[in-house]
Amino acid sequence: MKKWTYPLLALMIASGVVLGFITQTSSLLPLINNSFLYGLFFVIFGCIILVIRSGFFTAFARGFQQLKDMIFRKPRVLESDLYSAEDASFRRKKEAILRGGTSLLLVSGFGMILFSLVLTCFYYV
Repeated sequence: MKKWTYPLLALMIASGVVLGFITQTSSLLPLINNSFLYGLFFVIFGCIILVIRSGFFTAFARGFQQLKDMIFRKPRVLESDLYSAEDASFRRKKEAILRGGTSLLLVSGFGMILFSLVLTCFYYV
């Protein structure tokens, strides 16, 4: 995990506690609902990216690629070395961005859900 994961979660819990003490219970309900729904959206989107990055759909993609290659002819221009070369540094940068984005989505989603759970405790107390 990244070094900012635990401070971000602690910040969300602390802000939920402070907001629970400051605001009135009647105005907490929309904030609880919105933060939970946004957090759920972030967690679901982060999990989808995580499953795609894990290579779960690779077999399906290969199968559809083979079907496409059987049906459609590949242009000769695309067969040259200039088009088939993949840049290793671009692949590493892309993987680093995807890894960082996935962890950011998951941590912020779980943080928002924890935030709404802390505020829910203040709402019912």
